[in-house]
Amino acid sequence: MITHQEVQVPRTNHNGHAALHAPVSEQDLFAQLTTLSNDISRVSSADAAIFRQAFQQEATCYANSWLYFLRATRNDQGELGYKLVNKETCMGIGYRHNIVYVVHPLGAGRFAATRELVEAIRTKIPCPIILKKIDQALYAYLSSTNLFQADVDDSKLFEEEAFPEHMLSLPCLYSPERGLYHRSLPFIRKVRRFEKSSHILLAQTDISDIESRPGFHHLFGYNPDKYKSYLHIIREISSPESSGGRYKVCAYSDAEGTIRGLYISELLAEQSMGLYCAVSSKSAPGMTEWMDYDFFRQVFDDGIRTLYLGGSETAGVHAYVKKLLPIEPPYLMRPLGRDSCNDGALNTPGYSAED
Repeated sequence: MITHQEVQVPRTNHNGHAALHAPVSEQDLFAQLTTLSNDISRVSSADAAIFRQAFQQEATCYANSWLYFLRATRNDQGELGYKLVNKETCMGIGYRHNIVYVVHPLGAGRFAATRELVEAIRTKIPCPIILKKIDQALYAYLSSTNLFQADVDDSKLFEEEAFPEHMLSLPCLYSPERGLYHRSLPFIRKVRRFEKSSHILLAQTDISDIESRPGFHHLFGYNPDKYKSYLHIIREISSPESSGGRYKVCAYSDAEGTIRGLYISELLAEQSMGLYCAVSSKSAPGMTEWMDYDFFRQVFDDGIRTLYLGGSETAGVHAYVKKLLPIEPPYLMRPLGRDSCNDGALNTPGYSAED
């Protein structure tokens, strides 16, 4: 086990603020990871079949998605991360902002494998470790060791797990007889306001050239990390192998062809989808609400009854999701943290959430 003297990671700087862990290059990280286990390697498109097979052995949940896996295991540049795969377990490994993310361990061997991997990383790499999408049984096992933390100094380290998951029961919202979206709700009033405006949006499913379209990069504001976090999702959708009805994509553009929104979902079960990209322009009042409403209705018309939304990174996003009248999923997945220092303080100043 690493000690403070061995790693030399200061707890505070001269201003009394928590100091950064010494940065570790991704090249060094990968070299360290491959010395830990022969089961660790770089993620490739060929791994989709392996993980989808593992997902099918589990109950439906938001994290059982290849698109989620691609985003959760990315690096700082949005490129593919790493994986650990053997006969007993599989999980993803991402590295960004000098934090190692261990992603959604699956399989009968996940208990020992997750603990051993985290402890091995901890002894070799001086940076915090976050475990993403931990199921209830694994959460209880890891918590019982008293080595992991459910709370961190900065909730942004937990990314979209800073706030709990939600899902939409689409029949309860869109059914003609009892749909809540037929009522005069704050969300629906904004939708109707946009419908009465002079703005017209066109929906399209071909996004092969979307990154070169006007307005696309404005969807991500001034946050380059946000664009990078969706990079491989967009490339996956645009690839020839993405056909077959597994994904639903919709880009919205105005009359001038400017992209105003992009929505991407993945089929999780016969009547269930997960939403993994929903970025939109706020250039007109009610525009975001209208695109949300329209895309959700399209999904409902396609026969989907449950749309998994995942969690939220910020209080603002969480508050917006609550306006959609979501329900809680029938499962609980939570993150855990493990610091590289014995003081157990999980913090990385200078890290900004992807809002």
